[in-house]
Amino acid sequence: MSGCRVFIGRLSPHARERDVEKFFRGFGHIREINLKNGFGFVEFDDHRDADDAVYELNGKELCSERVTIEHARSPRGRGGGGAGGGGGGRFSPRFSSYRQTRGSMYGPPVRTEHRIIVENLSSRISWQVRSLI
Repeated sequence: MSGCRVFIGRLSPHARERDVEKFFRGFGHIREINLKNGFGFVEFDDHRDADDAVYELNGKELCSERVTIEHARSPRGRGGGGAGGGGGGRFSPRFSSYRQTRGSMYGPPVRTEHRIIVENLSSRISWQVRSLI
């Protein structure tokens, strides 16, 4: 079934398989964990578990490093597998272009204690960011 593989980026060199297993505990049955130097992959039995893990764990700390969690892309030249940067998951279709550009790189927004105050804006300005095409 496609969409079951999850990519872990910015992985600590100290992270071990048991650390990753503990990090993903509660998100369904894990088929396989494959760790590389600075990144890794986790394969789930069910694509919905992979969706939940990406949504909930992206930007969280694993072994003192803030990791990126996203759907693994399928290798070039092969069919099937992987969700890439588009559709599926908990995001509505109106955000699909965001996910295909920046979303796949950074994942969903993470709320922090940092805030920004912007002053002296025209009263005609709206809060939405409009793309200049």
